Amino acid sequence: MDRLTVYLASTGKGAVRVGLALDGESEHRRFFGKLLPNANLTEDYHLNRPLVEAIEAALLNNDTGKPLPLDFSCTPFEWTVLKAIATIPFGETRTYGEVASMVGIPKGARAVGQVMGKNPLPLIFP
Repeated sequence: MDRLTVYLASTGKGAVRVGLALDGESEHRRFFGKLLPNANLTEDYHLNRPLVEAIEAALLNNDTGKPLPLDFSCTPFEWTVLKAIATIPFGETRTYGEVASMVGIPKGARAVGQVMGKNPLPLIFP
């Protein structure tokens, strides 16, 4: 049986990316080397600790009460969608059309789908 591996990337400013892969599918340096080709990759648990805690809390349906610092760029629309997704209670789902309505663009399901397709932190913004 395959196991899910979670890869984390952070900078001193905050969380950059979460990657998911089945065992044997990818090794972390190769995985992030493709996603972040200009990055200087180092292993640093301390740097990733806030992201680890946020993911553990999300998976356990707990609120850490601490905001997670983020370090990735996105458009204002992408940020609006990610913030809306973050308000959906644990265990509940919404269609892209429902999320589009949440952000005030009722016919924007495809646009929401595109944002979610390139979501850099899928365990934080499911």
